Amino acid sequence: MKIKKMAITLPAPLCIVATITLFMTYLNHGFSHDFISQWLCAFAFSVVIVLPLAGVLIVNVSKWVETSLLPNAKPLYQKLVQCVFIAVGIESVISVVTTLTTVHVDNAQEFLSVWAMTLVRALPLGYVIGMMMVFVVKPRISRALARA
Repeated sequence: MKIKKMAITLPAPLCIVATITLFMTYLNHGFSHDFISQWLCAFAFSVVIVLPLAGVLIVNVSKWVETSLLPNAKPLYQKLVQCVFIAVGIESVISVVTTLTTVHVDNAQEFLSVWAMTLVRALPLGYVIGMMMVFVVKPRISRALARA
């Protein structure tokens, strides 16, 4: 039963992490000769770090927005706010991982500069993916898990 639930829940987050790390690696390196190896390294670390964090983040942000931050707001507004927090949270972590694994920096200031630029440039994609997660993927996974 657990394998079936994992088979239901894992493909979408894996695709999302792959897309975001691919985009961030491109932002930091362009399509260079070592692009694939850089991306695979960022993807592997992101899967290990981001997937568990994203699951916890999505559940907790959803509860927090619905019960504490905007308990009386329309569900649409609650979901849009959830998208912002989820996008910023997940994108921040993925941009840290991508910057650490794909860019060789000499000091903290340079790291922060590259990390911030990566985050800002990738955030629109993160928000779109956050909307897909909140409006499409999460409801479908919930329905599929209820049937399983």
